[in-house]
Amino acid sequence: MTSNPLAEPLATSHSTDAPNTSSDDALSVRRAVILAAGRGSRLQPLTAKVPKCLVEVGGESLLERALRALASLGVAEAVIVIGYKGEVVRDRIGSRFAGVDISYVEAPDFETTNNIRSLWDARDYLDQDTLLLEADVAFDPAVIAALLMESGSSIAVAPYDRSLSGTVVRRDRDGRVTSFTLGADQDKRFNLADTFKTVNIYLLREELLRNQILPRLCSAIAAGQVQDYYERIFRDCVADESCPTHLTAVDVSASRWCEIDDDRDLDAAEFLFLERDEQFDRVQLMHGAYWRYGFTDHSYLYNMHFPPAEMLDVFQGNLREIVTNYPVAQSRLARLVADWTGANPDHLVVANGAAELIKILGNQFARRLSIPTPSFNEYEEVIAPGGLNRFALDPATFELDIDAFAASAIRWRSDTAVVVTPNNPTAVSVLPADVLRLARLLEAHDCRLIIDESFIEFSRAGADASVEDMVEAFPKLVVIKSMSKVFGIAGLRLGYLLSADREFVNAVRGCLPIWNINGLAEEFLRTVGRYRSEFSESCDLTRATCRELYTDLLALPGIEPIEPDANFVLCRVVEPCVTGPEIARRLYVEHNILIKDCAAKSMPEADRYLRIASRTSAENRRLVQALAALL
Repeated sequence: MTSNPLAEPLATSHSTDAPNTSSDDALSVRRAVILAAGRGSRLQPLTAKVPKCLVEVGGESLLERALRALASLGVAEAVIVIGYKGEVVRDRIGSRFAGVDISYVEAPDFETTNNIRSLWDARDYLDQDTLLLEADVAFDPAVIAALLMESGSSIAVAPYDRSLSGTVVRRDRDGRVTSFTLGADQDKRFNLADTFKTVNIYLLREELLRNQILPRLCSAIAAGQVQDYYERIFRDCVADESCPTHLTAVDVSASRWCEIDDDRDLDAAEFLFLERDEQFDRVQLMHGAYWRYGFTDHSYLYNMHFPPAEMLDVFQGNLREIVTNYPVAQSRLARLVADWTGANPDHLVVANGAAELIKILGNQFARRLSIPTPSFNEYEEVIAPGGLNRFALDPATFELDIDAFAASAIRWRSDTAVVVTPNNPTAVSVLPADVLRLARLLEAHDCRLIIDESFIEFSRAGADASVEDMVEAFPKLVVIKSMSKVFGIAGLRLGYLLSADREFVNAVRGCLPIWNINGLAEEFLRTVGRYRSEFSESCDLTRATCRELYTDLLALPGIEPIEPDANFVLCRVVEPCVTGPEIARRLYVEHNILIKDCAAKSMPEADRYLRIASRTSAENRRLVQALAALL
């Protein structure tokens, strides 16, 4: 997959170091050659009846999108190289589309050759200035407009990042391409720093075509190099110092583009080409993988500074064994977690994230549950409404009144009570002494107390605020921990439950499959003990950056942040003319930043609150600047 997920969503200009030409010159390119012979086997079943070029993004096929873009820029003729289900393309597009005259070239050997042969099949049309496109790229017209501003031959590129793959180039200060490296030529030692990914859209001027590309293309085909990519021709031109003409690499990263090879790419393209408001609505239905979509995530809460890169490198040596072998089961997993926590392994249940444990507790062990609200919604959602007792926190401080909460739970005849400390979304903590006093009050009424300490290391007291060491003294006390959050490994999904009630522990274990934790998560548990000091430093840094964020938010008009004891800040919107959801939407649409509004939380005036996750200092500063602009 290659794409540009719009780091600057509202930008419309393009970046280039090369000189510009007049708008008259921009209209001088009248022909485009579009390579559309491919089958698109990785897009099955979508390509069972249509070729890849007719796969739709946002209700319009890739080929139709390209033709409309070309038409808007004055291109009068498009030559489409067809192969797989070519007759479907002819029927769909016809001889004229969007004001562009259409010609077709058959690629008879498309199933057994590569794109160098498809380009050679269209060689008779390479006799004038030509735009060369691959039909599996969705793009904004501005991508081509940027190329048309160049007087010479040029290629569309974007700065390389880890989500990109394929051919890359380097360019000098004047934008001239100095090296051209195909994906097949990039081994593990290849340095991708300061490279640009090709977008697979080119402007080839007549001189370069006539004197360099066509002769080299015909020679390659005559030599039987039909399995090559046409980019090898460009590579050889760049490498040939005697070549009198050059290619300019034009950075089009300010515009949207996406190469589509598989379903994941198609999903990314569907998102990318939505309007910004529609993107925001789509995000509200997602539960993760935000990194694929290019916005800054100040919504999810996790350690931004762990694990260190060298820890992840350890996985590489054993990756094949980790992936291909069965992981260990519960008893061994418990010992691995005990190595980190110091707990009795017989008191531990290790789960696929704390969410798995919450679901089990709600479905199997809690019938009447009391919880201070607002809190983590997962606890409320696993209990039938008739069995849920919401104890409203005082919005003046959001501090938990232990005696009042205990009385409410007892009066409700709760079998389970839940306290999250530091709480989500308030970031307010409960002192360990108060937690134990609550456990004692509830135990006398046979009420199990679940303490969720998923953010405890980010509190001012850190792990010293935990009550894990006290579970043996309180048989009805249960601690839940999301390791995914505290270690910054949300994708690995790890969490645990700790209780001295072995009958309860065994019952919870009995609700889990034998292999509920994957091999990568197991390997993380085996490895993390070597990085205790790095973990401690990451928590210190998390606390410091969140404190800076809180201080900066205090200076903003229109919101009132609550002093946090975690890695996020709850803010009350005091500006009367705007709500939390409205601010969250505008922050995404106008600044590409996602935060969490609290409209779905169980609290009075829920739509007046925002929860903002702390990230790096630089990202936090950009967030505050964006909020200042909105407020």
